[in-house]
Amino acid sequence: MKKTILLVGLTMASLSTFAQGTIDFSWTGGSGITIGSPSNPSSQLPGWFLGGDYSVQAYMASGTGAAESSLSAVGTAKTTFLGTTGPTQPNGEGLWFSGAFSATPFAAGVPDTIQIRAWYDPSHNTSYEQALANNVNTGKSALLTITPADPSSPSAQSMDTIGLAAFTVTGIVPEPSTFALAGLGAAAMLIFRRRK
Repeated sequence: MKKTILLVGLTMASLSTFAQGTIDFSWTGGSGITIGSPSNPSSQLPGWFLGGDYSVQAYMASGTGAAESSLSAVGTAKTTFLGTTGPTQPNGEGLWFSGAFSATPFAAGVPDTIQIRAWYDPSHNTSYEQALANNVNTGKSALLTITPADPSSPSAQSMDTIGLAAFTVTGIVPEPSTFALAGLGAAAMLIFRRRK
C-alpha cells in the first residue's frame, strides 16, 4: 500500500512539473506603447499611442536570463491594441487586454524569460519578423521574467505584475547608400586638398 501511495504521489508530482503554464497576456495599467521616430506609416506621428491596427505578442524562452535570440513566439499570447491609433487614450490606446489566460509551452511554477513585441499590422495577418522585413513600425520590450501559473489557478501573472515598461515602435532608419558615402568622401578630399 505504501508503495502504491508513493508511486501515485510521484506520478502526480511529475505531471504537475510538466503541466503547461498559463499567463495573463494583458497590460492595462501602463502608460501605453507609443510611436517613435522615424515612423512608417509616416501618417502616424511620433508620440501617438498604438491602436487596433497594431498587433502585440509574447516571445518566451525557458528559464531566466535567456538570450533574446532564443525566444520564440507564443501563439496563444497574441492580440491587438485597444482603441484607434492617435494622440490620446480615450479608449485605452497603447494598452491591450486579452480577455483570457494564454497557455504557454512552458511548465507551471517555473520562471521563464519573456519579451513583448509590437508591430504595425492593419490586417492582422503578419508576424513581427515580417513587419521588420517590411520596414513598418516595430518595437520590443526589455527582457523580463514571468512564472506561468497552473492552468487551474484563478490567477496568473500579467504584464502589469511583472513590471512591463512602455517602449516605442519605429520604422528602420535607412542606411545611406554607397554612392552617398563615396560622394561625402570625395567632397572631404577636395576640401582638404584646397587648404594645402
